[in-house]
Amino acid sequence: MKTKTEVIIEADRNTVWRLFNSPDELHRWQPTLKSITHRSGTPAETGEISELVYVEKGREVTITQTMIERRDPDFVAAVYVSRWGKALMVNHFEVIDDNTTQWMAYANHTFTGMMRLGGLFVGKSIRERAAADMNRFKLVVETEVAENRR
Repeated sequence: MKTKTEVIIEADRNTVWRLFNSPDELHRWQPTLKSITHRSGTPAETGEISELVYVEKGREVTITQTMIERRDPDFVAAVYVSRWGKALMVNHFEVIDDNTTQWMAYANHTFTGMMRLGGLFVGKSIRERAAADMNRFKLVVETEVAENRR
């Protein structure tokens, strides 16, 4: 299943990139994130492997993230693997003007086991979750920009 989600953020791309790549900021826009554990590789570099644990509807969900390519500050791609399947996710940050950035997130989800059938029914919730996360991130970035202008 392929998805594309995008959002316009009223901030320059360097600010967007800095906040997107900060593990300390993830909790602000991914509220179900419980922990991030670095497993191998150089942090924030191609080849890095981390374990992310989310609490979803009272259950812990563990996801292994492998960074497969980075082109700072334009692009980052990673593979996410869980017991339900795998997702290739590509995040692209495009300059609209000096104070506006478009974030486009592309994902290709492949499900395993019983989720192959279930995957047919979760597309809407995956798209809604991605949009909600991106809009929370937009709020985090735009709030920081507004506070720095004071």
